[in-house]
Amino acid sequence: MYLIVDMPIVDGRGTSIVDAQSSRDQHQEGALLNTYTNIMHANRSAAVIAAAACIGAISTIAQGGIAHFEDPGIFSPIENGQVQVIWVGSNAGYTGELSLFESGLINSITPIWTNKSATTGQSYTIPRLYSQGERVDFNYEVIAGGLDLFSTANQNDWSQFIVDDSDPFDVLVGVEDIRYPRGDMDHNDSVFRVVFTAAQVPGPGSFALLGGGCLMMLRRRR
Repeated sequence: MYLIVDMPIVDGRGTSIVDAQSSRDQHQEGALLNTYTNIMHANRSAAVIAAAACIGAISTIAQGGIAHFEDPGIFSPIENGQVQVIWVGSNAGYTGELSLFESGLINSITPIWTNKSATTGQSYTIPRLYSQGERVDFNYEVIAGGLDLFSTANQNDWSQFIVDDSDPFDVLVGVEDIRYPRGDMDHNDSVFRVVFTAAQVPGPGSFALLGGGCLMMLRRRR
């Protein structure tokens, strides 16, 4: 179940500035982030809800004991984990592109969306399953306004990311798009959730039954 909050923001004259359900442009998106209470599980703890209620609180999390240079790694808490990336929002002037990064013999980079094209609540399902404890890494490339590339897989970039994994099944990630120490380190330039669910995978018995059924069909045809 999700908690959806429609909280219009008004200026001093009482004129509506933001519609939390349909904001699209940069000014409205920034205002939406400052009152972010939607797209959150109702059963999250009060501390997590407070952190999500204002994206600026992500910086407070860092000051409260999570060092900027700590590994922002995200790990699957379950076997056969299906991973969804869900966009929260952005309060950035620069344009940045979020990508899935997978290391190996040949590194793989899969673009997901930019902070200017994604809409609140938009989701992307990673097209494979993760084993328990397997790491999920992301790249964030600044492509307009400034040029830079950050990765959760690169220790030199760890200060650009902050992660709230108090719920390991629903992880909140914030990105700072100006390299430390020049940026304001509010980590609200790209904010997204990484949600894990257990995928249903047929067990060995199911494959054995399937194989036995195929064998019986072959015998009948003969």
